[in-house]
Parts: sequence; C-alpha cells; structure tokens
Amino acid sequence: MVRQKVDIVFDYLKLLFPNPKCELNFSTPFETLVSVILSAQTTDKNVNRVTKELFKVCNTPEQFIKIPQRELEKYIYSTGFYHTKARNIKKMSRQLIENYNGEIPHDAREMENLAGVGRKTSNVVASILFDAKLLGVDTHVFRVVNRLGLVKANTPKKTEEQFMKRYPTYVDQKVHYRLVLFGRQVCHARKPNCSECGLNNICNYYNKVVLKNKNIQPNK
Repeated sequence: MVRQKVDIVFDYLKLLFPNPKCELNFSTPFETLVSVILSAQTTDKNVNRVTKELFKVCNTPEQFIKIPQRELEKYIYSTGFYHTKARNIKKMSRQLIENYNGEIPHDAREMENLAGVGRKTSNVVASILFDAKLLGVDTHVFRVVNRLGLVKANTPKKTEEQFMKRYPTYVDQKVHYRLVLFGRQVCHARKPNCSECGLNNICNYYNKVVLKNKNIQPNK
C-alpha cells in the first residue's frame, strides 16, 4: 500500500515539475556552497540578488578570507543571520584551504566538518556537484512528506532516514526540488491549497486534519 502511494505521489510531482532544478545562480563549486549556505531562512531570489554583487568581489576561498567580516556582512545583510553567515563563510573558506586544498569534499558527511554546513546543506551541495543520491530535508520537504504520510518523523534527520530507508530508488537529483516546489506552490505551511491538490485523496493531513475540522467524511 505504501509503495503504491509513493508511486502516485511522485508520478504526480513529475507531472507538475518535469524538469526542476536549483534556482540559485552559481558558476563554480565554491560559489555553489556559499549560495546554499546563504539560502538558509531566505529565498533563492534574494540570494541571487546578493551573490550577483558579492561574487564580483569574492568568489574564491582566498578572497573570502581576506574580505573584512563587516564588509562581507554588508553584502549579505538581506539574507538574514548575516553575522553568523559571514563568520561561517570566512571560517569555512579557511578550512577548505588548510584541510582540503581549496576543494569541496565530495563526501556529504565529510562536508559537514565545514563551518556553516549542516546535513541539509551538505546533501543539497553533494547532489548538485557530485550527483549524490541524497535527500536535502528543508522546511518544505519536511512538511510535505510528513503531511502526505510517506514518513512519520518529528525531525528533519529522522525524516531523511525514514525516506532513504523506505524509498531509496526514488531519490535522485530532482526529488528535493520537486518536493520543495510542491511545498512552495501548493502545500503551504499555513494555508495549503488542498482543494486543488491532486494528492488530497491519499494525503494524511487532508483526510485526518482538514476534513475532520470541516466534519466531512475522509476519503477512502
């Protein structure tokens, strides 16, 4: 039954988003990592506006080490948490030079040794750069797969672990973006567009929460 459900979900997501891709703009592996770090708690469009100017000044670890933190903070201010992001990016740049010869580690778990790089960031970057079959669980992915009932987890890490264990053959370089886009466009955090969602008949959230609140008999 679960296998049938996941087939329905991803057939539908493929129909909605046939060719999803990362919406961040970058031209080198290092720019990729910086962009993903900056994307936490902000939009990709905002990051692209920031990096369009930032990467003209700094786009290598060596250049980020040299730029004063306050100057870097001015460039990335609009991304939020700019003190922490600036500090982490400068530290991460130094770590890459001192420990990795300036190269991004290919292994996602190794990448987590870098400042500012958590599990979601490392999974996303490894998927983009090295075609790793990993699931980056951000707030959208966490919400969507739990609401649908593909997993039942209370943390992003547990969500990733359950999903990877149950559906390893569904994890490719596009699955993260399909789930993110679905979360952004349909399965919103506060007011999900359930009435127009093609998955509402098999969605745990719709049947157990939305219909229950309206005193309507759940779909079967």
